[in-house]
Amino acid sequence: MSIRVTSLFPLPPESITKQLENYLNILNKAVPLRPKHKEEIHYAIRDLSKMLTGDRASLPKDYMGDPRTLNAYLRFYLPWNLYRLTRLFQDMNFNLPENGVIIDLGAGPLTVAQALWIARPELREKRLTFINVDRSPKPMREGQKLFEALAGKSPWKMINVKGGPSSKIREKADLLITANMVNEASSGMRTPLQLWANKFCQQISRMLTPKGKMLIIEPGIRRSGRVLSIMRNEFMERGLSILAPCPHQEECPLNGEQGKSWCHFNFDSNHAPEWLQKLSAKCRMEKDNVSMSFLYVAQSDTPPPAAAEGEMLIRTISESFRIDEGGFGQYACAAQGLILLLAKGGARSIFPGGLIGIPEPEKMEEDLKSGAKIVELPTRAIHKSADEKASDSKSDHDSKKDNRSKSAPDSRKSSSPKGRSDSRSDSRPHSKKDSYKKNKPPRK
Repeated sequence: MSIRVTSLFPLPPESITKQLENYLNILNKAVPLRPKHKEEIHYAIRDLSKMLTGDRASLPKDYMGDPRTLNAYLRFYLPWNLYRLTRLFQDMNFNLPENGVIIDLGAGPLTVAQALWIARPELREKRLTFINVDRSPKPMREGQKLFEALAGKSPWKMINVKGGPSSKIREKADLLITANMVNEASSGMRTPLQLWANKFCQQISRMLTPKGKMLIIEPGIRRSGRVLSIMRNEFMERGLSILAPCPHQEECPLNGEQGKSWCHFNFDSNHAPEWLQKLSAKCRMEKDNVSMSFLYVAQSDTPPPAAAEGEMLIRTISESFRIDEGGFGQYACAAQGLILLLAKGGARSIFPGGLIGIPEPEKMEEDLKSGAKIVELPTRAIHKSADEKASDSKSDHDSKKDNRSKSAPDSRKSSSPKGRSDSRSDSRPHSKKDSYKKNKPPRK
């Protein structure tokens, strides 16, 4: 039995790594810090972190209008977001036409345009128009300085619009992107989340061309996963296609409701710029990995992923973890529901976000605690697609040796992909199937 695998977050090539490493020079050139701000930038970053991780309902709407806060965002959150987005953008099938239009809702300092320039050099010669929409003009002005310092003379046109999702925009989008906006927009609302999602999805769907696509990116926290799952249902009811990360159009088994796990992806921060990692350490905000949830949606005439006859498509979600019987387990998603992949013997686990095409087993046992269907990976080497980066051929457990103690559960403890509130059972396995149930995806 053989399987095929494609990557969702390929490791960045040297060209991207160099540009991200050089981004500190871009910041210093385009938006230099005054001496007093430079001395206390790490304190400003920590203060902003407290604001963003506290009560979102009390967060000022124009919090990036304050110079101290904006400087902190540009020096810390912007470059970390560039790292996250470039990892995702590298292999996304955007198919942007010449003279294409990209609408960036909640544009902030034009993070999307900058990440797309870094991640997709083949698009740099195309004439593209970015309509950047944000309720605060100042971050967009600063972002335009950064983009010009990054890209120089570019055929990309930037149009900054003060507003939000309800703003009337004449142009229709070939690609609409929102990054880190939905969680803010849906927080502190008196309107029930379901009704908010219904209205929001209706508004942004109307902004697309007949063949347009939209990409919604959020932090990998439970609330984001829950909101995106509700939005996914809304889009499907409107006849739109879910392109990623879902490998199917069936019910979401990781919707984050009532203590259940949620769909999110962790990938390592080892390839982030060295200067950014040092700044994070100075702020006492070190990152072993970064996390995101996202949804990629298209108009109905774009077909969603479909399994070949006799095949099942599986998207790996969690990092791998040890199982008591030997080998590694990993949670994943498929049309058949929640999947527990087992890599035993010579089999190799898959990098989080990998899309696997595998012959559908005639019968799948069920993990009694998590309810996941158990699928064993073949022991022979994985047959990888031609476009996947060779560096991703490392097994997940090989690439995570240095930080497994932080990111993976202890195999001696009982856990499941449901909520943290699940009670723990006896650590001694009572059956072969019971031993598979003693692990859950990391929650960072």
